[in-house]
Amino acid sequence: MRLRLLLRLLILLLAAACLGWWWHTPHGPWLMHREPLAGQRLCIIGDGGWGNAPSLAVGRALVLLDCDQVRYLGDLVYPDGINGPDDPLLESRFFAPLNPALEAGIPVYLVLGNHDWKQNAEAWLEVARRHPLIHLPHYYYFEQWPDACAFSLETTWFEKWYYFRRQGSWLTQAMETAQHRQCRFSLVFSHHPMISSGSHGNAGEMMQLHLRSKLIGKLDLLLGGHDHILSDEGEYQGSRQLISGSASINNDLGKPSDNQRFTRASHGLVTLDIRDDGNSLRANYRFYSVLGDPDDPLITLLWEGEQRGQGVRE
Repeated sequence: MRLRLLLRLLILLLAAACLGWWWHTPHGPWLMHREPLAGQRLCIIGDGGWGNAPSLAVGRALVLLDCDQVRYLGDLVYPDGINGPDDPLLESRFFAPLNPALEAGIPVYLVLGNHDWKQNAEAWLEVARRHPLIHLPHYYYFEQWPDACAFSLETTWFEKWYYFRRQGSWLTQAMETAQHRQCRFSLVFSHHPMISSGSHGNAGEMMQLHLRSKLIGKLDLLLGGHDHILSDEGEYQGSRQLISGSASINNDLGKPSDNQRFTRASHGLVTLDIRDDGNSLRANYRFYSVLGDPDDPLITLLWEGEQRGQGVRE
């Protein structure tokens, strides 16, 4: 009888712990920046994890284009990520393309891609702790400038039912806080784009179900990789989707999205120039192809556009 009671108690305690884990809203890190985002140039790259000639050329372009910061949207080391913070692939496939930017003192902010989860994703947190210019405080995190805000998301988790609610609850809470702080321009950095004309297509069912309504119509600019293309997928309810996922590999194109403005299967990157016109913040975005020798890349402007900031909407 006593053993049976102990087993029941153990089951109840285990169930309570599981429910607590499920309903708890975790707190992702908050990075507070003193300088306004207006006046800075952000350079966005993705899927550069082969460390091949195109990725080396894209890495050199980060310096030639006078980037103030780099946003790297995942798939940092192909094909299976890394097994630890001393994995030899880090040097040849991650650091080699970024070395010109790091030597120039340009900070690099990361999110992880689906390939980065194939081995030891936690190792990337240690890689960032060891290198002062590499930033990955957590798998997802929030940033606040005096004039803008950004949400860096772990979208691979939304493919796993036991993770999606935790980050979703945090995102709702973070967006409410950003709204109260009068964020004038809002950005999302993630590996998976919500909308894509690449062969991977739009985000998967779980992401569409649990993430789309939190982003589309609520935030200004969504930056994604994953599909190995450069693309301006257009505006949806005031939210614009851009894709920069071709630092080392190109995909065939898929079905065009409804509001697609520009799509190209070319190695390259996207730059964002944030400016304050007095009434609002605006982002001038430019798509560049990067071809040729890594030491002398041919950088060609392919497409440009502008997005006006509305901050975080209800």
